[in-house]
Amino acid sequence: MSELHLASGFPAIDEAGWRALVEASLKGRPFETLRSRTSDGIVIEPVYARAHDAPALPAAPGREVADRWILAQRADMPDLAAANAQMLDDLQNGATGLALVIPGSVTAGSHGVAVSDARSVERVFDGVELDFISLRLDAGRNGRDLALLVLDEYRRRLLDLSRCRLDLGLDPLGALAFNGRIVNRKELASRAGDMLNRAIGMDHKGGVFCADSRIYHGAGCSEAQELAFALATGVDYVRLLEEADIDPATSSAQTSMLLTADADQFLTIAKLRAARLLWARMQEAAGLKRNPLTLHVETAMRMMSRRDPYVNLLRTTSATFAAGIGGADSVTVLPYTAALGLPDGFARRMARNIQNLILEESRAGRVSDAAAGSGYVESLTAELARTAWELFQQIETSGGMMAYLADGKAQDLVAATRSTRDKDIARRKITLTGVSEFPNLAEPPSKVLDMSLPQDWSIGSPWKADMIECPVLSQHRLPESFEALRDASDARVKATSKRPQVFLATLGTPADFTVRATWMSNLLAAGGIEAVPGGVHDFQTSGPGVACICSSDAIYATEGEATARTLVELGADHVMMAGKPGNIEQLLSEAGVSEFVFAGQDVLALLKSLHERLGVKQTEQRA
Repeated sequence: MSELHLASGFPAIDEAGWRALVEASLKGRPFETLRSRTSDGIVIEPVYARAHDAPALPAAPGREVADRWILAQRADMPDLAAANAQMLDDLQNGATGLALVIPGSVTAGSHGVAVSDARSVERVFDGVELDFISLRLDAGRNGRDLALLVLDEYRRRLLDLSRCRLDLGLDPLGALAFNGRIVNRKELASRAGDMLNRAIGMDHKGGVFCADSRIYHGAGCSEAQELAFALATGVDYVRLLEEADIDPATSSAQTSMLLTADADQFLTIAKLRAARLLWARMQEAAGLKRNPLTLHVETAMRMMSRRDPYVNLLRTTSATFAAGIGGADSVTVLPYTAALGLPDGFARRMARNIQNLILEESRAGRVSDAAAGSGYVESLTAELARTAWELFQQIETSGGMMAYLADGKAQDLVAATRSTRDKDIARRKITLTGVSEFPNLAEPPSKVLDMSLPQDWSIGSPWKADMIECPVLSQHRLPESFEALRDASDARVKATSKRPQVFLATLGTPADFTVRATWMSNLLAAGGIEAVPGGVHDFQTSGPGVACICSSDAIYATEGEATARTLVELGADHVMMAGKPGNIEQLLSEAGVSEFVFAGQDVLALLKSLHERLGVKQTEQRA
């Protein structure tokens, strides 16, 4: 049987040939316009050659003998019975691990499993075979208290901890950044040393401390900053335990890392690959035996939207695929309604099945480093690792991660990055599907559970020691500003049965006005404002005092001036025009056009000003 070579009939194209074709298509624009930059200033080229000499990635410990990562499902229902039923359902339907989230975790919100004592831990794990699954604890400031209870549960069951997959997830520096205070360093070192010794005494081989980056990502950091903060946190834990007379080789081997995965697929892949390179380099620089990094990944809360939440299914699917390809040892997917409240069974099932499909049908876990050799990914990995290492060195020079937080330096750095990103979101340079682009004003509400944490819930005892304090890293989601405008619009509907409206004066034929009228309707809907299209003389019966002229530049040149004057005469107190019609702007302004609406402007500021003009009160808005 002869082989068919489909590519043999096409001439080979080298980079020079490709570039010549591209430059011809640019029609005089510089080639540099095809380049973009990440939040860290890393240049993204339009094309990369294959990488032949990239360094081999350190092996992932959980992926050496298996063709899959751990499918870890969140357990965060406050009610113990409901949480237990949820865990059993997850494990019976594909999950191979659990992330036990209790109040105090950075992503728990107002929920979390209400375990408080040994009896409640026993109840919540009733029927769960702890020696057959992977368990990661996610407790924030309550981490030590939960870890002690869970270790006691393993001991009560007479389980061999050396054979169990348990990560205690202790992250005191994350608790400091999230809550703004923690016990002083001397006391923290003592408690950390006691905790690690207790775990080792029970023959626990898994993670005890976890360098968790979610607090920084949720506050707005960049990819390299997230890596540097996580690495510096892990190093500070090794240093902290050394102060408690624990050998760095022991503490580093039982320190894991938790990073986020968001919808930028290639940046996520490169970030996770860079994490392993950085951890290996740190061990080499410290003279430690190289132990593979245990890398947990959770899809990012920062990217999740409350509006059109079904789009979150696409975001988390892209993030999950990137996490698996990037080499995660375990992946946790946030349910698509996580930003709205406590997810119901369907949302949790979808979160689980995203991983099931990628693992079982795409078989994405069968290759340990599927991105190896890709010029783009290898270059991005190297640049992220280099940039993160430089910041890590600055943190070390400043006294380590605890000092960097206490001095407010991490907070200032993250705030600056977030400010730049927020400007790009406001201008829709960063698009948020279903929120700032293609919003649906008629979307039905999504279902979440009504289950509150008991008011008297508590775990452990209050801290009784001198405290270290720092500025709090507040958590934000990318769509919040646009969602606040939509909330204000919904409040108006509830009060008056009518949304704020803007009249669209469409000129010419549909071929003339459809593009700009559709674009303007989309823009207005992002702020919860309804577009009312019609001919100019329909304005009298349409209601709103704000109008926007929509048509082509050619029609603007012949009819724009007269249309603006007519709208003013009919009572419009604010006339806008979709687009920038060039050299007749002055003429149109004199005729009554107060504002030109165009791509690339600050859309958020425009929508806020329209809310004010249309009488939508700021007090109606909520974040």
